[in-house]
Amino acid sequence: MNAFFHALAFLTRFPVPVRLDKEGFRESPVWYPLVGFLLGGVLFLFDQVIAGWFPAPVRVLLDLSAWVFFTGGLHLDGWMDMADGFGSHRDPDKIREIMKDSRVGAMGAIAAILLLMLKAGAMFVLAGHPDASFARVWITACIWGRMAAVIGIRFFPYAGKDGLGQGMRERFTWPRFCLALVCTVLPVWFVLGTMGLAAGLFALWVPLWIGWKGTRTLGGCTGDLYGAMIEASELTWLLFFTIPGVLS
Repeated sequence: MNAFFHALAFLTRFPVPVRLDKEGFRESPVWYPLVGFLLGGVLFLFDQVIAGWFPAPVRVLLDLSAWVFFTGGLHLDGWMDMADGFGSHRDPDKIREIMKDSRVGAMGAIAAILLLMLKAGAMFVLAGHPDASFARVWITACIWGRMAAVIGIRFFPYAGKDGLGQGMRERFTWPRFCLALVCTVLPVWFVLGTMGLAAGLFALWVPLWIGWKGTRTLGGCTGDLYGAMIEASELTWLLFFTIPGVLS
């Protein structure tokens, strides 16, 4: 359970009831999808509390604000760092330097604004759907986003000799990857059926492309790229279900 609580403490602002050790952190990626399910459930409950009080546009923006708050903006920071680094079109060493800089550049700010606008737009469309699609898609987006980071950790090398991801890939064996996959596929299939599995295949290109780009440019992935995988995958998932006819 230490690994699960590590995943919970790292990916969210939720308090954990135990003292955490370093080894648990390295083994925590297997529980990322389960944390996504928990996060999605909490966000849905938040939405239900405010749904009767605010009109749809304000409700969606409050939901999105809660989404960022409960994750501590961690993944969004990775998305902005990736945009600043790769958007600079510099050599690998300079890209690493830019991504480690705590300051946000123009490319990062633009990327964050566009991502949040697109998420808000997709959520507004889904919130207007006549059945419970908003909840189903939102919760599964949280699950799939964290599975995207799991894919990045398992299939691409880690760049550098230090950092938060050091040691994760070595501990993340195939059985653990398969457990994470089961923790993703089962709830997605239960909530959305075959259309959820189709959405997973549709969104699979996101972590694969970011992982390939990071490996080709930097020699591997970083914590920032894992965060970018989560944000971009969540957005891709939401956008898939706004395509006319998908939720009919």
